[in-house]
Amino acid sequence: MLEDKDSMTIESGTAGSTPGSSGNGSAKFSLKFAPHLGLLSPDAGMFLHHAGDDPVDQIRFMADAGFTAIEDNWMKVRDIELQKRVGRTLEGLGMEMGVIVNSMKYAEPTFVLNDRNERERLMQEVRDTAEAAKRVGAVHVTTLSGTAHPSLPRDYQTANMIENLKWAGEVAAQEGIVLALEPINHKGWAGSFLTDIGHAYLISKAVNLPSVKILYDFWHQQIHAGDLIENLELAWDEIGYFQIADNPGRVEPGVGEINYGPILRRIAERGFKGIIGMEFDNSVAGLGGERKVIEAMRAIDAPIPER
Repeated sequence: MLEDKDSMTIESGTAGSTPGSSGNGSAKFSLKFAPHLGLLSPDAGMFLHHAGDDPVDQIRFMADAGFTAIEDNWMKVRDIELQKRVGRTLEGLGMEMGVIVNSMKYAEPTFVLNDRNERERLMQEVRDTAEAAKRVGAVHVTTLSGTAHPSLPRDYQTANMIENLKWAGEVAAQEGIVLALEPINHKGWAGSFLTDIGHAYLISKAVNLPSVKILYDFWHQQIHAGDLIENLELAWDEIGYFQIADNPGRVEPGVGEINYGPILRRIAERGFKGIIGMEFDNSVAGLGGERKVIEAMRAIDAPIPER
């Protein structure tokens, strides 16, 4: 529970004062679950009906509900003044910023190219992302591979991606951020080069930089290949961030086929102290659907063992 929240002014209001909030807060989650401010649209906040349209009010509601982090796919392209407001609000509430998206160009070949101009663009993209990341306190930034090259053999594309990530990763290290490589499923994103956790592991290992790690999205991996816990174990030392959603439908856990209880217990047992993004849509609309999301996350929260 937030301490002394009634006296802690955040921007134009106080924590716990958002519409629909109880005003007295809830116990903090054990794991750093991060609701989103915008999944497929910047206006698609997870708790719009409780908190209204303002992302800052949504963050206050999330804190009052017990969440200690947020994430936002659209933060990089949001208004700079809003970025600054979000950063100040998170700092005042003692919350963390999860991933913001780095890759604005992902529907054509990028990382797989052996091209000096493209490499320079990838490096500048990281610098631009870092400016937004600094305003909101983000460390990990979602980095997509782009599509595969239509004629270049796959192994050469892999080698090119490794080389490009070494350059981009050095820039990320200088800027104090981590490129979170996200394999995305082959059904919804046809043609994407990086689709498999094992392939991402090979690339991240070869790059061998602390500023390049894997974003393991269980929803994407379930659709692409399955074996969620086995891949978790095999890729553990290169994973920097997790995202969750149930399948089918990309909705909150407990609605579909993924058994998140054992998965999150294993993450907790291994002592993971990073952020777990809630990159999904609510399965039910309205206030009831938003409460259902909070209940679903309470049901799978796993305490991190004392070490």
